[in-house]
Amino acid sequence: MRSVLPALGAAALATAAVVGVRRRRAHDPERLLREYFDAWASGDGDALDDLLADDYRAHVHTLAGTEERDREELASLLDGHAEAFEHVEYDVQDVLKDDGRVAARVAMRADHRETGRSGEMEGLAIFRLRHGRIAEEWSSWDYLGLADQLGLARGHAPAIQATERK
Repeated sequence: MRSVLPALGAAALATAAVVGVRRRRAHDPERLLREYFDAWASGDGDALDDLLADDYRAHVHTLAGTEERDREELASLLDGHAEAFEHVEYDVQDVLKDDGRVAARVAMRADHRETGRSGEMEGLAIFRLRHGRIAEEWSSWDYLGLADQLGLARGHAPAIQATERK
């Protein structure tokens, strides 16, 4: 019985800490937003997972159209992002908060591992919050601008070659 009591006490403390963090997030949506982008910057899937509601959904405008993502797809995307980029920084600007939603203009700066080039990409992100977690996300990023900076944009090299031939 004595060995069970310390374990129960530790579990109660851990639960209280998690509840306390969620309450602070529920009252400070900007903090939640910044924690989300900190998790992206560090490639921390566990931290990102802790910020998302169980039924999280994302609607992200990409070059191919709007992609729908759930928690698992977001985790996979985070892993790919961490493999592709290093020295990642997010600058969260112009934060707006209103009735369970938070939005911001965001800039990402990073070094691309494959090309060795640095790039910057700006985007807009809107989050719907529920109980101190992100339930839904709408975002749009300048993927083409980043690809161009990294020398990965389609048609980039042939256009330069065609110009050089004239």
